[in-house]
Amino acid sequence: MKPPVLLRVASLLTLIFCAGQTYGTLGSSSVDPEQAAVFMAMQTYPFEIMGARRTHWQFYRGFSLLFSVTLLLLAVLLWQLARLAKSDPAGAKPLIASLFLAYLGFTILSGVYFFIAPAAFSAAVAICLALAFTSTRTG
Repeated sequence: MKPPVLLRVASLLTLIFCAGQTYGTLGSSSVDPEQAAVFMAMQTYPFEIMGARRTHWQFYRGFSLLFSVTLLLLAVLLWQLARLAKSDPAGAKPLIASLFLAYLGFTILSGVYFFIAPAAFSAAVAICLALAFTSTRTG
């Protein structure tokens, strides 16, 4: 498969990952009493940090949404990188390698700290990037 196609597939997978991440962040509700108690505790006790009062819930929700924005950016960059891989394969290759390493990190961290869905999406994108890298002709 040609690198631009692989990069577009990686872009679409990242967009789906982004949608799932955002849905999970905004749609998270707890029916379990113990989980509800933890979420309530995270929202109840603000603390002072860098001149502002924040709760653990605000950090939890904020970092989740920050990751959603990052995934959206990565989806756009992968789509644009597909165009670059077509016109300037040598220029695209280091960017593909950098993104591969990032997605490899996402895969490991998702597997260790989260669960199978984000790890699987990250691994699928990493595979697309590895294949795009190895099939990119330079020179």
